[in-house]
Amino acid sequence: MSIWLDTEARNMFVERFLAFISLSGEAILTVDGFLPKLLAGTVAACAALYATTSGVKAIKDWWGIVATDSLPIDEAIGASELVQIQGRVRPAQPDDVFVSPILGEECVAYEYDIRKVVQDSGRTRIDSATKYNSFIISDGVTDILVDPDKESLSLNTTTKTPSTKKSIEQELADDRLEVDPSVYTSVLDNITKPIEVSEGTIGVGEKITVVGRATPVPAKAVTDADAVMMSEEAHLTVMNDDSGNTALRKAGRGSFLLLFGVIFGLFTIVILTPVILDIVEMLV
Repeated sequence: MSIWLDTEARNMFVERFLAFISLSGEAILTVDGFLPKLLAGTVAACAALYATTSGVKAIKDWWGIVATDSLPIDEAIGASELVQIQGRVRPAQPDDVFVSPILGEECVAYEYDIRKVVQDSGRTRIDSATKYNSFIISDGVTDILVDPDKESLSLNTTTKTPSTKKSIEQELADDRLEVDPSVYTSVLDNITKPIEVSEGTIGVGEKITVVGRATPVPAKAVTDADAVMMSEEAHLTVMNDDSGNTALRKAGRGSFLLLFGVIFGLFTIVILTPVILDIVEMLV
């Protein structure tokens, strides 16, 4: 039996659906109508999908860190699976170097986070940014080009909590930041609005750990490296922190996101099930 509707059945289905929409016009516009519930269910479904996929990736990254062997860079090139390597960082090209906005360090990648500290209610993000370029990791003999993305960076951060008007102005008064220091340096009864500034970098010459799969250098890459590790090829993780600490953060984040994925998935079922049943009932 064919699974496709014939023309008459299809037309009947369309007519009934249009009649349902017409008869339900008033309900659609009310809070209790099916359209708001349908929109809420769609949002919950999207949130569940995002949380689940992000959580699965974080768990895979965790497993990639704890399950891979640390190899010399030259041996990593011959491996056909995820490996863990260590080496010193240098820019892939002379111009691929930044000066980080908070610490003023010469680096190939940085991320910063500025938050307002609110008593009894935690921290509110004011500004954040991540910037990175491809770079070379080397043991002095063999070079691998690392091409990260934002999700692959796991950086150890330095946190500062400037407490005076002058110190806040010094931390935030930089052309690389889009934050207006004057907003956070107004003084009321000699008390300055508290902020927290944190930044992590991959500095030039720094020794870091990378988990990934080494593959031949693409023809389009302008480099003399012996191989490349790309975020598209595998679960790339670039870290300048202890690998055990990074693994714990990945595992915690993955578990948290998967839990939220399950919760939002249940919300989706609860919200959409009666809506779908109402639509089916009206169309039958």
